[in-house]
Parts: sequence; structure tokens; C-alpha cells
Amino acid sequence: MHWKFLKTNWFISSPVVKTLVYANVFIALCALAQVLLTYSIFSIPFNFANNSYLLFILLSTYLQYNVQRGYMINSTNVQSERSQWLLKHKKVLLFSVGAALLVVLFLCNNLSWTSIGIMIGAEVVSTLYYIPPFNFRKHGYFKPFLISSVWVISCALVPLIENNLLTFHSAWFVASQFFFISVLCLLFDIKDVEHDYMSGVNTYANKFGVNNTKIICVCAVIIAFTCFYKFSNDTDFLIRSIILRVIVLSTLLFTNDKRHSFYYYLWVDGLMIIQAVLFLVFK
Repeated sequence: MHWKFLKTNWFISSPVVKTLVYANVFIALCALAQVLLTYSIFSIPFNFANNSYLLFILLSTYLQYNVQRGYMINSTNVQSERSQWLLKHKKVLLFSVGAALLVVLFLCNNLSWTSIGIMIGAEVVSTLYYIPPFNFRKHGYFKPFLISSVWVISCALVPLIENNLLTFHSAWFVASQFFFISVLCLLFDIKDVEHDYMSGVNTYANKFGVNNTKIICVCAVIIAFTCFYKFSNDTDFLIRSIILRVIVLSTLLFTNDKRHSFYYYLWVDGLMIIQAVLFLVFK
């Protein structure tokens, strides 16, 4: 099973896997997959502007996460495996982040001013998430939904705006995605339950317990499916959506704070790629 596979020593110690996780390549691919999902569901054409946005999302996610991870290295975590890996590859990462920034700024030429304004707002919120005195991460009850909002804005809302597809009806899809990604964020709170508690951050996981957090997740899964049903009651779409929810619910059963971090960074985050595959490959 997937959780056992992610515990094998050869997998955890693989340089490729460490690069995917620690250099935030995998999470950038997740963002790319989410935009591709939006393109597929709404039959958005693959033209120059839309292809440019795919690259924009890939690189901006890579850029934001690497800047955040690098900034958050401090005396309390500098000896962690991730921090040591980042410090070891610091020069390569700095070069790649700089190159990504230049390309992202260039790609902004293909976005409308409305979308640019929305994306700037999302980037500001993402930055304030970890920079004091704002440090939105400290607001544990609000944090999962803040992160989910940024993801949904970037991967669903902006593509719909850019292609004049944002309507009351399509908003149900955006809402469904919001609750889906919120579940993933809540699961990450389970991973960080002890660390957040020691840092004085109250989250659903350390305040109400892991089991109660899972109940909240189940409710969010149901709401996500209901929103998707309001968006489309097409039998084929609903079957794919049901399969996704079953996978998410099975993940809930096997999630706890003892899992290796790669379980979260590859499997939990990877549910975004699995969702895209369900609607792309088997379309």
C-alpha cells in the first residue's frame, strides 16, 4: 500500500525523491496539475496565453515555496535533514529561484490586469503567511483555509477569469476545489500537531484532537462533493469525483502524526495530481 511504500529506506533516501520534496519541485507539479484540471473540465484551449499561464503557475509555485522554506531556516531547525539539504544546495537553488523570478515577471505580460491584481494579492498573502509581524501561520484555525484560498485563486479562479468562464455556475467548481484542498491542509496539521503545539500555534489537530480533525475533514469532503454535484451531475464526472472522494477518505483513515513527512509531501499533496489524472487521463 502507498503508506508502506513511502516508509522504505531506499525510497526515503533517494536523491531524486529528496530533490522533488526538498526543492519543492513536486508541489510545483501539483500546482501545474491543478491548472490542467481546470483546463480539462472547462475545455480551455491550449493556446500561447494559456500555455504561458501553465508555466507561470509552475515557476511561481516553485519560487514561492523555496523562498519560504529558505526564510524559515533558523536555529531551531537548522540541523533538520531538510534544512541541511537546502543549505548544501543553496547556490543551485538561489540560481534557479532567480531564473524563475525573471521568467515569471516576463509571463505576467500574458495576464490581464485583473488577474495580475488578484495574483499579486495572493502572493502578498502567501508571503505574509511566514513573515513577522503578520505571520498568518500562527493563526492555526484560519491557516488551512487561507492556504486553500491561495491555491484555488491561482489554479482555478484566474484561469476562469482569463478565459471569460467565471459564472455563478462555475463558482460551484471553485468552491468544490476550495474544500478539497482544505482537507489536504487540515491533514498537514496532523503532521505538525506536536510542533505547532510547542510553537504555541493552536490548530484543529492539537486543540480538538486528531480524530475530531478527521471528522472535520469528512464534512469538508462531503461539502466538496456536494459543490461538485451542483456544478455537474454528468454521470461520468460524478463517477470520477466519487472515486476521488473514496481515495481521500481512505487517506484519512491511515493518516496520523507518526507518518514520515514524505507521506504528506508526496501522497497527501499528490492527491492533487491524482485528481487531475482522474479527469485527464481517463477522460
